[in-house]
Amino acid sequence: MPVFALAIILGLIQAATEFLPVSSSAHLLLARAVLDFNVVDGLTFDVALHVGTLIAIVVYFRDDLFALLRGFVVSLEGRGAGNPMSRLAWFVLAACIPAGLVGYFYEEAIEIYFRHPSVTVVTLLLGAFLFLWVERRFNHGGDMRTLTLGRAVAIGTAQTLALIPGVSRSGITICAGMMCGLRRDEAARFSFLMASPLMLGAGVKKSLDLVGQPLLPGELTALLVGVATSAIAGWLVVRFMMGFLRRHGLHAFAYYRIVLALLVLFVLVVRQG
Repeated sequence: MPVFALAIILGLIQAATEFLPVSSSAHLLLARAVLDFNVVDGLTFDVALHVGTLIAIVVYFRDDLFALLRGFVVSLEGRGAGNPMSRLAWFVLAACIPAGLVGYFYEEAIEIYFRHPSVTVVTLLLGAFLFLWVERRFNHGGDMRTLTLGRAVAIGTAQTLALIPGVSRSGITICAGMMCGLRRDEAARFSFLMASPLMLGAGVKKSLDLVGQPLLPGELTALLVGVATSAIAGWLVVRFMMGFLRRHGLHAFAYYRIVLALLVLFVLVVRQG
């Protein structure tokens, strides 16, 4: 299969699974195993895909992000008292701290001990059961203005679990948001807003790791195609996800995760056999 087509396929998978609560890592592991995508090393291409999904978030939530940035600047000037966006901006930043610290100090250990398809099977199933339990127990109508600092940090702390393949960053944070009193779409909105500084930080960190590494022929094309694909498809998926959660629950994603876990398990058994 041409490199161009492979980059598009992986870009589409990244875009869909980054924002849907079905685990991007599980899908990319399967896709790379099936497609044998070796034109660009995994780290370099991961950076490209995350740049694309970051672009999707910034474009879709540009009004929210601008309001948060303006609220943050106002708070630094000492004029943020009573401004809900100033308060929310600090909550978003505070929520990013747990995952940022864990990712910075323990990313290598997590890669060594947890990045295995068998772990993905377990986390996919546990995530599915969590979705069904949260849908049954928590159905609140709060929006982001009802968040407290403690609840924002709790959502951010739950996000650290997403460093384990198969958990799903969007899935675990949406569930945590619902448990903290948010309705589904507002939990997703906070999740995506919280993701933007983390994606930016992770992209910068990984990009620094790549400084000085020359690109081989064909790699630049693959990277650009991956960025463009994940950005365009990511915007469409975010738009779909926000509309879907206003009307529906997480049940469909839970059942999908169960099927995916069984598929990964099947692939593991076949390979070992």
